[in-house]
Amino acid sequence: MTFAIFLTLLSAVPTGPIVPTDASELELAGRAETAFQDGLKLRAKGEHGRAEFQTAAGCYEELRRRGVENASLERSLGNAYFLADDVPHALLCYRRGSRLAPLDPTLRRCLAEARAQVVYPDNTAFGRPAVVQGRVLLPGWLNNTLLVLAVLLYGLGCATGTRYWMVRRFRYLAGSAVAIMGAGLLAWLLAQSARGVGTANGYPLVVVAEDGVLLRKGDGLTFPPRYDVVVNRGVEARLLFERAGWAQIELGGGEVGWVPREYVLVDP
Repeated sequence: MTFAIFLTLLSAVPTGPIVPTDASELELAGRAETAFQDGLKLRAKGEHGRAEFQTAAGCYEELRRRGVENASLERSLGNAYFLADDVPHALLCYRRGSRLAPLDPTLRRCLAEARAQVVYPDNTAFGRPAVVQGRVLLPGWLNNTLLVLAVLLYGLGCATGTRYWMVRRFRYLAGSAVAIMGAGLLAWLLAQSARGVGTANGYPLVVVAEDGVLLRKGDGLTFPPRYDVVVNRGVEARLLFERAGWAQIELGGGEVGWVPREYVLVDP
C-alpha cells in the first residue's frame, strides 16, 4: 500500500467510539474530532493541517490521562500523530492499541504503514521490529476467520466427545480428539500472530524519537558505540534499565545498548 493510498483510507476511518465517561470528557472527544476533521479539510485543499492534528492529539492525550483506555482511543490518537508527521508517537499508540485489540485489522494496517515510514539501514535487519524477522503475522480478515473456525472446532469437539460418552463408539472419540487438536492449533497460530504487536516479556515498549542515534556500551558519552550503525526515529525496542538520564534498550533483533533517555519515548 502506498503512503498516499493509506492516507486516503486513514481519512475515511471513523475515530469512535472512544467512550468518555462524563461531560468534560465528552467535550474533549468532540474537540479532538473537530480538530481532526479540520485537519482533513486542510489536507483536501493541499495544505498540511499539522497544527490541527496536533490539537486533536493533545485532546486525545488528555482523555488518556483521565483514565480512558481502549483500542479506539489509541487508534484515533495514533492517526492524529501520524498525520502530524510524528511517527514515533503514532507507533507508540498503535502498539498500545494492538495490545488491547491484537486482532483488530485496522490497527494492524496502521501499525504496518507507520513502520513503513521508518528508515532502517539498507540490507540489514538491524533495528527492525521482531515481527519483520519471521514471526507469524496474518492479515486481519484471516485472523478473524481462524478465530471463528477455532471456536467452531472446539464446539464440535465437545459435542462429539459428549456423544462418545453416550454411545461409546470410537469414531466419536477420534472425531472429538481431531477437532480439539485442530482448535488448539488454530489458537496457537493466533497467539503467535498476536505476539508481533505486544510488549515482549513484560518490558516497557520504547520507540526512538530522534534520527542518527548510536547505541553505546555504557550510560555516558565517554563510552564508545556498541555498533557502527545508527538507529532512526520510529525504531521500536524494549526498555531494560534506566540510570542517570540514560536508557538501556534492546532492539527487535536482540541488539542492546545505551541511549540518552530524552532520545526515546517510553510507554508508561
